[in-house]
Amino acid sequence: MKKEIQPASRVSEVKEYYFSKKLREVARLNAEGRDIISLGIGGPDRMPADEVIDTLCEEARKEGNHSYQSYTGLPALRQAYADFYRRW
Repeated sequence: MKKEIQPASRVSEVKEYYFSKKLREVARLNAEGRDIISLGIGGPDRMPADEVIDTLCEEARKEGNHSYQSYTGLPALRQAYADFYRRW
């Protein structure tokens, strides 16, 4: 005698994956002729501008850019955050 396996009731609560909905929406917008830049699921779908690549290369050649940032952060950035929160 063959028994049917019944799924747990919570399986009925599983919804469609968010990004599958978004990818369908992006495909529809692209089909309408919109120029959509996808930033979903890990990375953009286009090459960066040449200026961005040039800047990345220039910065990568600098000796001081190959270590972890200080745990306290950059003083100028910390000040900018403090100023922002003081205003708002």
